[in-house]
Amino acid sequence: MSRIVSLDFLRNFANITRCIIHASVPYMVSETPIWPVDNEGLLFFDILVFESHLFVMELFFMISGFIFAMQLSKGTIHEIVINRTKRIVIPFLLGVIILVPVVLSIFNLSQYPDYTFFQWGIIQNAYVSGWNLGLENFFPTGHLWYLYYLIIFYTLTILMRRVFAKIKTPSLNKIVLLGIIISSTCMFFMNRWVVDNPLTLIPELPSLLHYYFFFVVGIFVFESRGLLESIKKRFKYFLKVGFIAGILAIIPQYWFANHDFEYYELIKISAIILSSSSTHFIVLGLWGFFNSHSLNDSKRLRYLTDSSYWIYLTNMPLVVIFQLILLPIELNVFIKFIVVFLGALAMNLISYEFLVRYTFIGGILNKKRIRNHKG
Repeated sequence: MSRIVSLDFLRNFANITRCIIHASVPYMVSETPIWPVDNEGLLFFDILVFESHLFVMELFFMISGFIFAMQLSKGTIHEIVINRTKRIVIPFLLGVIILVPVVLSIFNLSQYPDYTFFQWGIIQNAYVSGWNLGLENFFPTGHLWYLYYLIIFYTLTILMRRVFAKIKTPSLNKIVLLGIIISSTCMFFMNRWVVDNPLTLIPELPSLLHYYFFFVVGIFVFESRGLLESIKKRFKYFLKVGFIAGILAIIPQYWFANHDFEYYELIKISAIILSSSSTHFIVLGLWGFFNSHSLNDSKRLRYLTDSSYWIYLTNMPLVVIFQLILLPIELNVFIKFIVVFLGALAMNLISYEFLVRYTFIGGILNKKRIRNHKG
């Protein structure tokens, strides 16, 4: 498959944003019981995580829909199923078995003061506890829920490919309006005024419909040059409106838990519509931005793109390990954030270079590379 430079930039932008979110979570003021490690926080990180969460996974799904439509146009269903099983299904299954219990085990390790958890017996017990916690909750997919939903979306799209073939690509205005309506409706059945990420192997219909819409939009953008041009022409407007709506969507969050407030339902509706609108405008705005500029291909860009899948799989476990190590140390949270973000990302890239890129693992995730030996 030929490389599209704008897609490489979009994918890396989304991937780095996701890494920033993971590094920020324990340093928020808001408590995050589903996160293994918490620390004294700053409101800056709450805003950063909230705003980034408005668009990052939706952007991933739109990219995935675009790429899947490209594959459908060039290969047979049999070839595509084999390819997606190798690239998505196998990494998902291995990740759930190997990586997710590591993250769950840190719930246990974080309870030990200072660095007393650095004992082999304690680490073993924590890992077993992680497995038990997973089995008790129909096994959490953790950060790999994205792959789980992709498998579902691929299946749905293949089953409905004849239906999609008969659908005329809607106009950009209709896509935006329909998208906001669908996302807002779905959000009324969620536990927050932003989109909930699924936690277990049981698919959650509201988030499933919300994310599948973006996957389908990616398909439409691939199939319609006119739709892409419309997005490119209006990306500045989309980004401005999306940014303003995203900032305004923060304000109603203050009343989220205050169910007795007189205007609670009005605030809830406002929060949902604002966050849903922000999501759709920002995703389309970013798509238009990266497709409207002359972006240069380079070896560094290709390398980062090749490593992006490995970074996606392993960044969160590395992040929580760094956060756990820094937990007893008295440091400014900004310094902790920088150390966690850069440290985990550096370990991602080092492990990719020496353990993945030139091995069979690299062949599964992307394609195996041959190391050039000079001299």
